[in-house]
Amino acid sequence: MVYIASTKKDVIFEAVRAMYTDVARDPARGYHFPTGHAACMFVGYPGDELGRLPPTAVESFAGVGYPFAANVIRAGDTVLDIGSGSGTDVLLAVRAVGAGGQVIGLDMTAAMLAKLTANVAAASASNVRLLEGNAERIPLPDASVDVVTSNGVLNLVPDKRAAFAEIHRVLRPGGRVQVADIAVGLPLTGDCVSNPRLWAECIVGATLEDEYLALLDAAGFDGIEILGRLDYFSASTSAETRSIAKSFNASSIVLRAVKPPAPQLPAPSPWPPTTPATARASGAQVVLTNAPIPDAVLDGCGQSCGTLEPAMKNQMRTLESGQVLEVRADDPAARLGVPAWSRLAGHALLETIEDDGRRTRFLLRKR
Repeated sequence: MVYIASTKKDVIFEAVRAMYTDVARDPARGYHFPTGHAACMFVGYPGDELGRLPPTAVESFAGVGYPFAANVIRAGDTVLDIGSGSGTDVLLAVRAVGAGGQVIGLDMTAAMLAKLTANVAAASASNVRLLEGNAERIPLPDASVDVVTSNGVLNLVPDKRAAFAEIHRVLRPGGRVQVADIAVGLPLTGDCVSNPRLWAECIVGATLEDEYLALLDAAGFDGIEILGRLDYFSASTSAETRSIAKSFNASSIVLRAVKPPAPQLPAPSPWPPTTPATARASGAQVVLTNAPIPDAVLDGCGQSCGTLEPAMKNQMRTLESGQVLEVRADDPAARLGVPAWSRLAGHALLETIEDDGRRTRFLLRKR
């Protein structure tokens, strides 16, 4: 059993690496989550700050909020950025700590680390140290950093309890945490959640907000404070992603916390932005008013989400390209699994119709 669990974790990490390798190497390609400069503006980054960074640091941005609203970094601090990506937050932290501080960038994706290395050099940031690794096992000694920052990363970590314990371990007493992450309002259950391929979807690994705060508390943090919430997935260009996020009340949060003894913290900055960027409008969900007539119907009511996937595969084989399959389901996890399977298989999700609190119909057009 231990070996199987380890293998699944390895597959989850590999799926995440593959996704963010693509974001590093091909940032202009469309993704199911907001990326780049538009994403930075949407989640609340000040435009003047972004203008001081190398464009290649911003183009592969894939964060979900603005953790610097926590206002916990001081001049001279040592800051650890978990999941640094191409370096947007690393380079902003460099400006915050000044010449007397240090920033450590931690990432597990080789392509992102290579891009981050180039961006650090382009910014002439001599006080940056880069490490390869992940949040479950941080390659730093105990009590070695003043601040830990992370943006859209911990929701992708399988063992969040271990990650928060590691963050607590590497912080000095009085150390601070600033995090932007994804949380959900409804529990993710069923066979779909155990499918490692779906962890790179951002929502699958997310935790209930109350459970997220409980994990921080159990790890030993004080002063846990949520600064705000943002309908992050409304900016997605993917109808499937917007449907999944809506089904589970997923949103991004920004929070801060302290390792005891808790110092007096300055007031945070307001977040989320009161006037969201135009990305929200471009990602607004389109409601289809004239649903197509399906060419076939798969009645999956009474089945678990895990048994729907082979049934959908078999039914799709009987259809011609362009024909429409209606899938009916009453497993709440199907609201996550069916759209995700459709996108991964290359079919188009035309519409999601929630008949009531449990039963849902999905209209899929065969590729």
